[in-house]
Amino acid sequence: MKKLLLLSLFTIIVLQTDAFAQNGGPLKIKFTEGDHFNVKVTEILYIRQQSSQVDSENVDPSWRTTVYNFTEAIEKVNPDGSAQVASTLDSFTTRIVVRENIDRNEYFRFNSTNEFDIQNRLRDIRALPRAQFLGQTIRYKVGTDGLVKSFDNLSSFQQNTIARSFDYDMLHAMMSLSDSLRVGQLLEEGFGVVAAFSAGNNGKVSTPYTMTEIPVTRNLNAVKKGDKITFTGEFTNAPDSTQYLEGIAFPMNLQHFVGKSKGEIEFKNGIALNGSALDTASLELHIESDVIKEQVSRNTTFERDPIEILRGRDIQIKELKSHHTPPKTPRYDDDPNMKLIQPPNSQDSTFKH
Repeated sequence: MKKLLLLSLFTIIVLQTDAFAQNGGPLKIKFTEGDHFNVKVTEILYIRQQSSQVDSENVDPSWRTTVYNFTEAIEKVNPDGSAQVASTLDSFTTRIVVRENIDRNEYFRFNSTNEFDIQNRLRDIRALPRAQFLGQTIRYKVGTDGLVKSFDNLSSFQQNTIARSFDYDMLHAMMSLSDSLRVGQLLEEGFGVVAAFSAGNNGKVSTPYTMTEIPVTRNLNAVKKGDKITFTGEFTNAPDSTQYLEGIAFPMNLQHFVGKSKGEIEFKNGIALNGSALDTASLELHIESDVIKEQVSRNTTFERDPIEILRGRDIQIKELKSHHTPPKTPRYDDDPNMKLIQPPNSQDSTFKH
């Protein structure tokens, strides 16, 4: 009877523990010092802006597709499990189309691996804000919940941007992307949903966020099933005004903001391997006597692949030196058949004029 009671009690504990882990139990990113990853982030931004003086059928939306390729290195694991991470932006592409999202409607293109684009399109406002990080390494701290806690050198990028005295709209565009929240969204692991389970929050979390350049509060509800985590959420606490929004550098009032989010990630062995998220928002921009109705959506996907490196072995490099006897300076009298031809001079009667 005692054995049966103990077995039943053990079964209940196991079932409760499993349910806790599936629905809202602690979940943590596992960092290993020295690990390296290739991280590809694809962002498709859709924007439709309609002025009060323009009919809806005459409004052309735009799509901006940007693909970032990072090398992510775990430089140090802290005692609390968090990690000091270094991410280097190896390359990126940006493509903008208007009206329908088809090739013939391409409006702008930039590829950081293309020499022509580097020479002719780099300083464009549609490329330079992202290009400021090209080849640069951003160092920051990531918690076991996948969120960026702090940056080590982001302020230096911001100071360099200010020191270069860009035009007003370019400065806002570059500072907006280098803002810690904006960059943090590209560098955080798993869209922040790991944080919903990291402290047993039953799949709920609220964090700072930006919907394009609008700072908001992101409220997520996540459900874990196996290796998949699905989530939905809404954006709240949007400001009443802003100085810059997707190329418009002008004081604007914001009204009737509504924003939502949904997506999923694959989380396995303590690593957020891949995922996709769709953020949408609608709002009104009030500029002097005009009202602009704006619809925006951002579809973001990421893929994180480990880079295989050699571990646990000592590599010995043996330097080989080769010695060659330097050649002797040739002498003309070494060969009895070779005679030195003297140049003509004024003393030789043969060459007298």
